[in-house]
Amino acid sequence: MKADPVVLLTAVFSLVLGLGAFAWQWRSPDGGNERVHMISWTLLALFPVTLLFSFFPQSQFSAEIKGATMTGAVGLWAFIWWYGLRSLRTAGRADEYRKEIRALREQVDTQAKLRQPQPIEETRTYEYAVPGRPARRLTLITGDLRNVKDVDVWVNSENTDMQMSRFHERSISAVIRYEGARRDPLTERVVEDCVADELGRRVGANVPVEPGTAIVTGAHQLAERNGVMGIVHAAAVHGAAGVGYRRVDNLGTCVRNVFLRAEEIAGGGRQAGSIVFPIFGTGEAAADIESTVQSMLTAIVAHLTDSRPRHVESVYLLAYTDAELAVCEKALDACPHISPLGKAGRKRTRQK
Repeated sequence: MKADPVVLLTAVFSLVLGLGAFAWQWRSPDGGNERVHMISWTLLALFPVTLLFSFFPQSQFSAEIKGATMTGAVGLWAFIWWYGLRSLRTAGRADEYRKEIRALREQVDTQAKLRQPQPIEETRTYEYAVPGRPARRLTLITGDLRNVKDVDVWVNSENTDMQMSRFHERSISAVIRYEGARRDPLTERVVEDCVADELGRRVGANVPVEPGTAIVTGAHQLAERNGVMGIVHAAAVHGAAGVGYRRVDNLGTCVRNVFLRAEEIAGGGRQAGSIVFPIFGTGEAAADIESTVQSMLTAIVAHLTDSRPRHVESVYLLAYTDAELAVCEKALDACPHISPLGKAGRKRTRQK
């Protein structure tokens, strides 16, 4: 029952050396060298075998490896060495699979980011005429709403609670709220929340409003900055606590109500004659762009082709992203009630 000190020292030395080699290989970024792994497990396997058969020389062990049967100390050593290497290789393959999965996920994420709609920086216009109504125009305009100048009425895609977005958010509501506010000329901080305050006064306690409701407020600072006569706030999305927003179903009614309110806007001795619509509900509400554009376009074209007199005869449809632009162009080109202007089939101009 008493082992030779030299044998014990040899066992401890093999353990320390084997663990050192194993640790060194484990820290290697490429997984280490296969030969060194074999040496480390050779040393590690010696430790339990040496101790067991030193203290209990009558011990018996038998193992079958790859069809070969081994017994005694050699069999135990071979079994530990083989099992350790096999486990190491299995773990190595698992690591490789995990790396491949991570690489695939990164590739998918990258492709998804590339497929995400990209904002259009340049403001351009694509004009369409209404046959039989020479004074009426439908214009597809790209880019940031802030760059739209001298369009009489801006439409705000709002929720049924008529709560405008916070200033720093990326939405039409936030843009109109901030640009319509009175700001400190030095710090640009809002000192009077003009549009949101007026909208709150007009709505009062009558919230939520019916989907499709349209409410008019003044343009306030947008009158001077962009030549806007009035804002029509359209209840185009529902809000639900803990759920978020979704687009209302009756978009056609919503657009028609907007036109009714826009026809009432006047100032400086004249009636409002032009209006710009964003595409409703494609921001936080994540509405389908194609079906939204089609529903809005149907109502817009109905307004422009109506034989009754209209004050608002020039309609702009805002495409903020490349995805919105592609869908709008496709829908407009396929519409039988309007026709593109220009010899090349479309007139494109930069807004200044």
